[in-house]
Amino acid sequence: MLEILSIGSGLSIQDRGRDGWRRFGVPAGGAMDTRSMALANALLGNPRDAAVIEVVQQGAKIRLLTDSWLALAGGDFCSRCASGTAMPFARGQVLEFDQKSAGLYAYLALPGGVEVERWLGSAAIDARNGMGIALQKGSHIAAQLTQPKISTQAVARRISSIKLDHIPAGKAHFSLYPGPQFDAFEPRVRQCFLEHEWTVSPRSDRTGYRLEGTKLDIPQSIASEPVLPGSFQIPGNGQPIITMADGPTVGGYPQLALLAAGDLDRLAQCAPGTKLTFSWLQ
Repeated sequence: MLEILSIGSGLSIQDRGRDGWRRFGVPAGGAMDTRSMALANALLGNPRDAAVIEVVQQGAKIRLLTDSWLALAGGDFCSRCASGTAMPFARGQVLEFDQKSAGLYAYLALPGGVEVERWLGSAAIDARNGMGIALQKGSHIAAQLTQPKISTQAVARRISSIKLDHIPAGKAHFSLYPGPQFDAFEPRVRQCFLEHEWTVSPRSDRTGYRLEGTKLDIPQSIASEPVLPGSFQIPGNGQPIITMADGPTVGGYPQLALLAAGDLDRLAQCAPGTKLTFSWLQ
């Protein structure tokens, strides 16, 4: 159905990830913004966790090899298909993800979902552990169905009942739970963390979002212990690292804070340069 002409900043096949394997050292992985993935699938009548194409900002180009419906949600990077929209495309048309927009990830859904082999129950790419199919220039992608499961009249619409308001534009605030080593940090350090603004570093990726700002003093190192997505680890340089979808299952840095699971989608859409502030959940 589709041919990759350019992967741009990044293209990958994703779904909800590999639930239940963290105890064996396998990250869950999956879509960085599961909410946008579900919205794209909903537009075509797909299961909410059907495999999709995750697009990282700009530069990707995808050509249609047959007439088909497609849906897009998340970052509004595509000039031919607005975010929150499902529409028909003709064979030979090219989708270019070249617009500047708030957010970092967009999700392209195909009728029925992407047809691809599963590893441990998931189509998500996990290059570190040798699972999933890496997309590259020239890759061909097939869909499970030729047409959406619901009528074309139903999918030919923009999402209106659900606001795509979880994509920050320049600034964002998050409420946090105290982490496992919260009490090991001096009160002045915990206060310093809240009082200062942090910037998402360009060195951030699907493994971890690195924050830049004032240096935090850390307690003594700890033995390695389980780490969840959304954990704020503080390494020796005093700059927080937030564990993301492809992050490790264990870590040896003190964990100051933990992001509520429901906020991971919003955090994922914070592009490098986004300013972040935090407060503790009451």
